[in-house]
Amino acid sequence: MMEGLVLQLIDYGESDQIVRLFLREAGTLSAIAKGIKKSKHRFPHHLEPFRIYTFKLDKKPTHDLYWIMSADQVKAFDGIMRDIRKIALGNVIMEFILKGIREEQPHVELYGLVTSVFKELEGSDNISTLWFYSEIHIMKMLGFLPNFVTCLQCKRPLPRNGLNRFDPIRGGFICPACQVSPLGKGIDIGPEAFAALQFMKKSPPQAASRLHLTGPTREVIASFLERFTEYYLERSIKSRAFLKEVIK
Repeated sequence: MMEGLVLQLIDYGESDQIVRLFLREAGTLSAIAKGIKKSKHRFPHHLEPFRIYTFKLDKKPTHDLYWIMSADQVKAFDGIMRDIRKIALGNVIMEFILKGIREEQPHVELYGLVTSVFKELEGSDNISTLWFYSEIHIMKMLGFLPNFVTCLQCKRPLPRNGLNRFDPIRGGFICPACQVSPLGKGIDIGPEAFAALQFMKKSPPQAASRLHLTGPTREVIASFLERFTEYYLERSIKSRAFLKEVIK
């Protein structure tokens, strides 16, 4: 039996579904749930996102997909399903997983991050901060987090005051004293936004969800993360657009 989450469901024929799973011990993989729309014995619960299941899987030598032999629900994040804003953030997180990691590569720490964020999201209304926190830590676990400590040019500590400029091509920040070239594809991060990014980088989700940011600071962080993640993932996160719309 393997513990995991459902990332995506695709109807296949009259009674089957193709399921993209994120398993704690095995990472992401694609499987088929044969007869899921009809068999209450093998599938007492419909498969849905924002649920933790234990899956029994089988792999046929002549098939590319795993077969889901059974799925038992362990936990339901019902607090997410009752709020469209939380569903939208959950969809962003799941899209990051689908686009950020290759199939069948274990990511135990990343799985723990996702489930801990879902748990915190159930009872929190601070959607924006948990959004930023999730993207920072997903990218960190994928090996792409920029250096928030020292300037790329002079190697000195980045100042807490002033505008530190993020350079996506070089993957770090340039202090005000070293900013001699035009802004280009970079983005200037003010003191409040920079401090918030540093705090979220080193904090658990429970602490991050208590961090309240001004509207301008949220806009700066959202722009930074969008530019940063799309540069390194080399693809856009399409579900972000709906999330931005519902949390205005």
